[in-house]
Amino acid sequence: MSSAFKFVNFGTSLFLRTTNNGHPHKIISFKPIPSLQFHLNRSSSTAAAAAAAAATDDDIMETLNSLQQENKQKQHPWPEWVTFVDKLKSRGYFMETSGGEDIIAYTDMNQLKDGCLSFARDRYDALKSLSIPDIQTVVESGCPNLLRKVVNSAKRIRAYVQKDEGDVCSACTQLGSCDRAHVILKSNEAECRTIDIVRVLMFHALDPLVISEGEESPGSELIEASARKLLSELVELSETPRDPAPPKHTPKTSDKKERVVDFMGGLLRENVEMKRGDWTCTKCNFMNFSKNKRCRKCGEQSAKKDGDDSIEVKKRDWICSE
Repeated sequence: MSSAFKFVNFGTSLFLRTTNNGHPHKIISFKPIPSLQFHLNRSSSTAAAAAAAAATDDDIMETLNSLQQENKQKQHPWPEWVTFVDKLKSRGYFMETSGGEDIIAYTDMNQLKDGCLSFARDRYDALKSLSIPDIQTVVESGCPNLLRKVVNSAKRIRAYVQKDEGDVCSACTQLGSCDRAHVILKSNEAECRTIDIVRVLMFHALDPLVISEGEESPGSELIEASARKLLSELVELSETPRDPAPPKHTPKTSDKKERVVDFMGGLLRENVEMKRGDWTCTKCNFMNFSKNKRCRKCGEQSAKKDGDDSIEVKKRDWICSE
C-alpha cells in the first residue's frame, strides 16, 4: 500500500499526536474517512435554460409566434365590433402587416382606421337605412372625444337627426375643454354621410375604458347598446347591393346671358347676351350689335340716334320705332 493511497484513505490519523507533556498517544483504529464528493446544484433558471437549449430552433420560433398571435388577437369586449371588423377583413379592407402576417388586432386604431373609413366611403348609401333613434342616442350626450374630425362628424350627425347643438354642448361634460362648443357648421359643411357615423362608432368602440372594461360614466350603457346595434346593422347592410351613386352636386353658376323677348313674334330667345348699345330691329326683331347702323338681317335703318351710345339696353328693354 503506497503512502499516497494511505494518506487519501486514512488522512492525518496516520500520524502520532503528542501532548504538551510529551507523551505520545497511539492510534486505536485506522477507520478510513469518507472520500470527498462534489455535488453540482443547478438553479431553476439554469434548468430552464438547459431545456431551452435542448429544444430546436423551430420549436422556439413556434412558441414565440403563438404568444405573439395570442396577444394580437385579443378579443374586443363587443362581439358586434369583432363581427364588423371580420366582415371588413373578408372584403379586403385591411392590408397585411409589414411582416406579412394575416392578423387583425381588434383594438388597434392604427390598423383599423383606414379600412373602416374606406368601407364607409364605399357604402355612402348605408346612412339612410340606419336606426334614427339609435343614432340620436349615440350623439345626444356629446362627442366621443375632442379630435376635430370626430367633433365635426358628431355635429353633422346631430344636424341630421335634428338634435339642438346648443342643448347638447351645454350639457356636455367636455364643455370646458372643447374649442368647438356651440359652433354651428356652415351649410356646405353640414351634410351628414356614412363616414361620419362610422367614425363616431369607431372611436366609441376603441375607447380605452371600453377596451379595458373599466368603470364608465353615467349614461354610457345606453350609448354602448345603441352603438352595438348600429354596428350590427352595418354588417347586415354590407351584404346588400349598393345603391346607384347619387348625382354629383354642381353649384349653380350665375347665367350672364340675358333673355331677349321677341315682342313681335312672341318668342323667347335664350343665351343671348345684350351689351351696351346693342339694339333690336323693329322690323324683323333681329338683335344687332351697337356698331351696326342697319339691321344685318333685313337692312332696316337703326332707330338709335347717332351719339346715343350712352344709353344702356337692359333686360326686357326695347326701342320704340315711332
